[in-house]
Amino acid sequence: MKTTAKDFFLYLGILIGLYVSSISFIVLLFQIINKYFSLPGDMMYGLEGSIRSSLAALIIFFPAFIYISFIVGKDLKNFPEKKDMWVRRWLIFLTLFVSGLAIAVDLVTLVYRFLGAEDMTTRFILKVLVVLTVAITIFRSCLSDLKRDPTIITKRMKISVYTVSAVVILAVIIGMIAIGSPAKQRAIRMDEQRVSDLMNIQSQIVYTQWQNKGDIPETLDVLKDPISNFMLPTDPETKQNYEYKKITKNSFELCANFKSESKPEKTKSMAYRYGVESENWQHGIGRTCFQRTIDDKLYPAQKGIPVKF
Repeated sequence: MKTTAKDFFLYLGILIGLYVSSISFIVLLFQIINKYFSLPGDMMYGLEGSIRSSLAALIIFFPAFIYISFIVGKDLKNFPEKKDMWVRRWLIFLTLFVSGLAIAVDLVTLVYRFLGAEDMTTRFILKVLVVLTVAITIFRSCLSDLKRDPTIITKRMKISVYTVSAVVILAVIIGMIAIGSPAKQRAIRMDEQRVSDLMNIQSQIVYTQWQNKGDIPETLDVLKDPISNFMLPTDPETKQNYEYKKITKNSFELCANFKSESKPEKTKSMAYRYGVESENWQHGIGRTCFQRTIDDKLYPAQKGIPVKF
């Protein structure tokens, strides 16, 4: 039977929906596994963002995939001769090939790790099982779709659709629990910005004031520099200046009001990005202060600049 433009784009929509949904589902489960089965030294920065993007793709593309599949299934029931359309057979065989290749690569990775006597962690085993389960499910579904009578929708097919849908919904719920509500996410984003601002202020105090002038400022207004284009950051919500106090000639305190409790792995990751991995930026909810003492041996003033006492 001749393939129409409608048929072509419907099957193309199914292909895109299936691939995006499958990849998003795998990435989502991978990140959930990373979160709940973390290893020592893991950098978790970006994990929640990856979960959010996977959730967004899955929430949009999976229902679209189900809906287009329903339309195509209804069309096949009315016109059984469309079963042998080239676009349908080509896309089914392409998906069979890709899913079969994924199964083979997944098993090769497992055997490679086993033969090399590498550490078979729970996290690795779970990820292997996720890919294997998704690939086998897609492979069997495509194989069944290729052989079945399009005019008959069996009870087994309905159960399979309901089961897959339930698993996807469960994964979405777990993902939402893992990252928290939108309000919580906004609070976390604001607190990340506060920590970033404090890091920038600290850098200006150490590298611009201390090392260049041999002193730390009495107030933060001194840090403003239109030539270097440094503008004093303010709280992202209240737009108020951050609290600052000079304690001694080489020590100071920075404070901010936080809306969420920090996670050690996230503050460690942020500090590492700014080159201050040894410092502690963990905070609770509410006003938190960070005291810093500058070691004049680690951060000596430029030659010829006296340190002010």
